[in-house]
Amino acid sequence: MLRREPLLANGVLSGTLHHPPRAKRVIQLFMGGAASHLDTFDFKPALIRHHGEKSDFGEHVEAFQNGLGPWMRSPFEFTRHGQCGKHLSESVAPLGGVVDDLAFVHNLIGKTGVHSQATYLQATGFQRPGFPGMGSWVSYALGSENENLPTFVVLPDHRGYASNGPKNWASAFLPTHTQGTTIFPQRENPIPDLHPKAGFVTKNSHRAGIDLINRLNAGYAETRPGDDRLEARIQTYELAARLQLSATEALDIAKEPDHVLKLYGLSRDPKKYPKEINAPEETEYF
Repeated sequence: MLRREPLLANGVLSGTLHHPPRAKRVIQLFMGGAASHLDTFDFKPALIRHHGEKSDFGEHVEAFQNGLGPWMRSPFEFTRHGQCGKHLSESVAPLGGVVDDLAFVHNLIGKTGVHSQATYLQATGFQRPGFPGMGSWVSYALGSENENLPTFVVLPDHRGYASNGPKNWASAFLPTHTQGTTIFPQRENPIPDLHPKAGFVTKNSHRAGIDLINRLNAGYAETRPGDDRLEARIQTYELAARLQLSATEALDIAKEPDHVLKLYGLSRDPKKYPKEINAPEETEYF
């Protein structure tokens, strides 16, 4: 994708890479409050040996509630899988069939127990706000072969955002068109505020409004050479305008055959559930 001249000309990247890119897409699953790594993929023999003993971290550790309890081993048993012999707990044992095709990174650490800071660290690589999300970096580097759809999309939990919300996929100091576009597939309007809500706004008047804003921005940018922020903002407005035409069609699953909907766990007559968290809904949704 980076070899395409239009992408390079649009400011996604300039110059020549020292090696051709091989990645086509990146999918990150961030599950705030999900199962602990100690109960899934991270086998800790020392926890088994010291189970029940008084914990000692060698330095002060701030706890949220009633202090620090004793060392505790995982309640799940671990066994080796695949030719690599990777330890997996019984809770994720079915992954053993493909474990040789997976890569596990066990040397990532965090310096805080605060949820919001830890979420920033996971999403951006830094514990403080003001840095681009990982998807923004990937979008900035790889560009897109489709100029009518965003390169970076976010599918949040249908019940709400994780800590920090949209800041986790913000572009920060990167061009604004690299920020994540939030999509709620289960909603009638999957992309919030994609279409004007005012009844008097027509297709032509909306297009004229965007053109006017772009002309004003372009004139303003001419007085400030070397500042590419406005150019990035103009590209964002243009992408939003193209999204209104292309995203509506791309997200419309009404014409998909039943067997395709079934592959995605969808149905034409979705079940209704109470507002409270309940096991059947969690099972079907996830």
